[in-house]
Parts: sequence; C-alpha cells; structure tokens
Amino acid sequence: MNKELFLAMSSEKRVEEVNKMLLTASLKEVADKIGIAYSTFLREMTVGDHVYIQRDNRYYKFIRDVDGVNPQADFNGDYQEELHFLRENIDSLKKLVNCGHRPPLILDQQIYSKSASFSNKSIKMSEQVYEKFTKYCSEQFPQFRLQDLIAQSLLDFVEKY
Repeated sequence: MNKELFLAMSSEKRVEEVNKMLLTASLKEVADKIGIAYSTFLREMTVGDHVYIQRDNRYYKFIRDVDGVNPQADFNGDYQEELHFLRENIDSLKKLVNCGHRPPLILDQQIYSKSASFSNKSIKMSEQVYEKFTKYCSEQFPQFRLQDLIAQSLLDFVEKY
C-alpha cells in the first residue's frame, strides 16, 4: 500500500488493512511501509472515530456511550452467537424462568450446609416409585443432585406431618 492509496481509502477499509499489517509490524513500521509521516499516519487513523489499543496492537471503532445507551451498536451483528443460543434453548429457558404453576424449588440450607455432617443410608423402595422420582427430577430439576432432592423431600415430609 502506498501513501495515495492509504489516503484515498475509506476509514473502515484503512483500519482493516492497517490491522492486517499490525500483525507483523509496529505502528511506526506500518507508517514507514506506507511512506507517510508517523504523526500524519496517527491522525489519519483516528478519522471515523477509530482508536488504537496498544495491548491488542490494533485499531477499533470507538462507539460513544450516551447515558448507558449505545445507539451505534449493531445488535444483530454484535450478538449473533447469543441470539443463536437463545433461539436454540428458548423452551428450556422458559421452563427455568416460568416454573409453570408450581413455585420455584429452593433447597433448605441444611441440605448443603458446609458444617453439616453427612452419612450414607440405604433406603428400600418400590422400583417404579424410584424410577418415577428420578425421571421427574432429571426432567424438571436437572440443576440439582438427586441426593439433595431426596433430602429436601424428607425435610418437607417432616415439616408437613
């Protein structure tokens, strides 16, 4: 790239080309390769609200923040990955947020207390009851461990009866 081509480019194209050059050279070296004075190079690179981030060794578009609202943000361009995730998982997210007609399950503090002492116990029960319970828990409460849900069930029983 020469000086005339550099000055004739749009600011976005200029930043793109210079960022490619910065992968293997410093700012001063890029200015020298183009054949332009370093101070002129720096001034031209700020045209179009571009800023140089030294730790990344590249230029970025500076986006002005107006009272926490970013009017220039390209929502569709900046958040494609997040939007894709939301589209794929919308039903699961709805279940988490809107637990249907039942209130959200909150485990008692005794269940996960670090000061509690734990012991292993064997409980004999109907296989159908256990399968029904484990299936329901894995579908409705996958974020909880089965042992914690059983402990919560025992506490609920004690409080209810």
